[in-house]
Amino acid sequence: MTARDGKRKDGSLSREHFMLRELRMVASLRFDGVPGDEIVRRVVADNIFQYPTTREAGRVARTMMLRLESLNDEGLVGLAARGPKERSAQINLYAMMRVYPLMAAFMNEEIAPRFRTLDYAITRADINGFLTRYQVDHAEAASWSESTVRRIGGVLAEALYEAGYVPAPRSEELLPFAMDPCLRDAIYRNGDQRWLPAFNVMEVL
Repeated sequence: MTARDGKRKDGSLSREHFMLRELRMVASLRFDGVPGDEIVRRVVADNIFQYPTTREAGRVARTMMLRLESLNDEGLVGLAARGPKERSAQINLYAMMRVYPLMAAFMNEEIAPRFRTLDYAITRADINGFLTRYQVDHAEAASWSESTVRRIGGVLAEALYEAGYVPAPRSEELLPFAMDPCLRDAIYRNGDQRWLPAFNVMEVL
């Protein structure tokens, strides 16, 4: 479900994972000038994602388009499509922060403070603690089932690994993070510089 402001319901994260491969495929089509409706049609008709069935393909394609649209920057779309995987992953993480309020809260409330204090550890217990607090503060999240919370926690952990924050899927070591300069510039242009500490950038002007 998509809100009118272009954001996704936080509960959608239980099934909308990091999905970097799908994002890069949709970004490539968009960068080549394919219209949005045609992107969805091609993804479904040609099974571009190579899913066992195409039932979810249209929904995923629309979700990827929403993430790309949230960037407000066609240069980042091109970089997501054609750039190195590591840079695309950072762009995808930022897009997820713009689309899912929970992702933005997690990165700003859990990751940014660790970089500020040089605390290079993030455990699954930390992630679970964050989700518990988030459920207390957000009425929609309060009704999530245990399985939904568990899946969302897995997505948060997955995002940290895929974006290069931790060296392995189950690692508790938070790596010193090097942000892509093109992404940093786009974040300033979008007025999101308050989020820069979550990317280990402390010199926020």
